[in-house]
Amino acid sequence: MKSDITWDQSRMEFQPVSMIVSHTGGMKFTAETSSGLAIPIDAHVHLGGGGKIPNPIEYLIASLGGCVGIKILLSLSDQGITPDLLTIRIQAERRQELPAVFERVHLVVTLSGLIGSDQISEIMTRTMTHLCPIAAMFADVGKVTFEHHILPEKNS
Repeated sequence: MKSDITWDQSRMEFQPVSMIVSHTGGMKFTAETSSGLAIPIDAHVHLGGGGKIPNPIEYLIASLGGCVGIKILLSLSDQGITPDLLTIRIQAERRQELPAVFERVHLVVTLSGLIGSDQISEIMTRTMTHLCPIAAMFADVGKVTFEHHILPEKNS
C-alpha cells in the first residue's frame, strides 16, 4: 500500500519477523522472538488450556490494541502532546463458520489531556488506515470501525 502520509523513516516496520514456537507440554507453547524474548501461549479453556496465560486470539486482539496505542502516542508526541490517559477498548466479532475470522472490530479510544477532537480524529484515521499494519490486516478481512472520547482534564 503506497501512502502519502509522512512518517519518520526510523518508525517504518518493514523488517521480516522471525520466531520459533515450541510445544512445552499440555496445550502450552512458548514463542521465542529473534531477540530472545519468550511469549507464553496456551489454548483457550474450551480447547483444553488452563486459562492462566493468554491464548492466540487474545494475543491477536492485544496486538491490535498495542499497535494502535503506540502509533497514537507517537503521533501525539510529534505534536508535543502527552495524554494523561489513553485506553483502547476493543470489541471483536467473529464469523460463525470456519474459518472464524474477525468480521467486525470496533475500537473505542479514550483520552484525557490537551487534545482536540479534530486532532485525534485525524491521528486515528491515519493510524487505522496506514500506520498500524495490524489494523490494516483486520480491515482486509472485515469491517473495522473506531471512535474516540476525550475526557476533561483532571484539574479542570
